[in-house]
Amino acid sequence: MTNTPDSPSREAAQAAARADSDAIIRRYQAREPVSRIAADYHVTANWLGLRLIEWGVPRRHRHEAHALRRPAGHVFRGRTRRRSTAEVRAAQAQFTGDQANVTARYLAGTSITSLAREYQVSPVWVTERLDDWNVPRRPAPGRPPTPGSDT
Repeated sequence: MTNTPDSPSREAAQAAARADSDAIIRRYQAREPVSRIAADYHVTANWLGLRLIEWGVPRRHRHEAHALRRPAGHVFRGRTRRRSTAEVRAAQAQFTGDQANVTARYLAGTSITSLAREYQVSPVWVTERLDDWNVPRRPAPGRPPTPGSDT
């Protein structure tokens, strides 16, 4: 069966939603998103939004509706502070000063990304240092070794 406006199931769902308007209004005023209410009644959010206007319910502003949809942990709280050049150079110096340990850990299986995160340097910079130190590179996980590589 198709979901055309003439479809009996669509009309039945819309009739059920109209009949239950008081419950829909209560749920909406209790801060429940229109999309969730509409899904429960098997109607579109657009159709239900138009019915809320028709029933005289004041609609929420977009920013309020948006805040309801997004979990609090994902709300942007501001930029992180950029490190100064001196801080970056200090992190790089610590990495290069620990060359033997870094090389041994990389050869034992620690990823470039993990090393970069631990020493607070970029993975590209770590890769360049390993190349400078002539450390044989491993293929990325899930990739076959490239022809002519040491592995």
